[in-house]
Amino acid sequence: MGRLLRALRHCIRETWDGLWRNPALSLLSAAAIGISLYVLGLFLLLAFNLNRFVEALGRETQIQVYLREDATPDQLRTLRAEFASDPAISEARYVSKTDARQRFQRDFPTLRDLPGRVGGNPFPASFELEVLDASRDPEGLDRIAKSYQKAPGVEEVRYDRGWTERLAGMVGLVQKGGYGIGALLAFAALVTVGATVRLTVLARREEIEIMKLVGATAGFIRGPFMLAAAAQGLAGGALAVAGLRVTHRLVERTEIFRANPFMSIVAGRFLPSDAALALTAVGAALGIVAAVLSLRRAGSV
Repeated sequence: MGRLLRALRHCIRETWDGLWRNPALSLLSAAAIGISLYVLGLFLLLAFNLNRFVEALGRETQIQVYLREDATPDQLRTLRAEFASDPAISEARYVSKTDARQRFQRDFPTLRDLPGRVGGNPFPASFELEVLDASRDPEGLDRIAKSYQKAPGVEEVRYDRGWTERLAGMVGLVQKGGYGIGALLAFAALVTVGATVRLTVLARREEIEIMKLVGATAGFIRGPFMLAAAAQGLAGGALAVAGLRVTHRLVERTEIFRANPFMSIVAGRFLPSDAALALTAVGAALGIVAAVLSLRRAGSV
């Protein structure tokens, strides 16, 4: 136990001395990892907010059942009874032609006179179906839509599956792009950290040879290098998360963010705490991997 504590104290002391012996190289290594993780974090932040928006759309997905102009009251009562007995439907709201026209004029005030110009009321009456969460998957929505498509009095059944799927595909594309660019920058960071470790090894070559002559193990010699690289990676990860936080706060305070609803979609929330911690941990892991690869190439350590 005493030997282990002495080895640990030696490792920490040598790590501290090594970091301050070449502060410029240590900062360069931390900055290289920080930049790569910052760019990766930007893509993750964008994908996280877009994914939240897609999930919100999924929860708000409604099925619109548009009625024929000649739909009879008996057909409407039959549809209401079928909706009430369907276990996948939580609520069915009837929207009359007048209600549909008033909603259009409220949502699009610059076009409020359009129905009058086209003659009469072109908006059909409809039922808006709220679907339970368990049936919001594409198969469940398709089943509900097909079951009422040919019902008496129904003109058309529609829901926004295509838009939701396209947006989900865009989220996947953003994530893949972020992973690709992040991987390239991470490779560059590995090269930078590895070069720093190799330079440190060369600078301490004589000291390392003396340690080997007096019986120091490979782990005893390599430990400080790996711990220093992990510290540089941890610092780089922390810098990346701090940079992301500052960027997010600055974007939130801009006039564009307040005036443009799309900005609240792509940057509405910061990364959750577990993702931020994971990003920092990835920095430490990158440092350790770079040190291991560099020490293996050095060979004599």
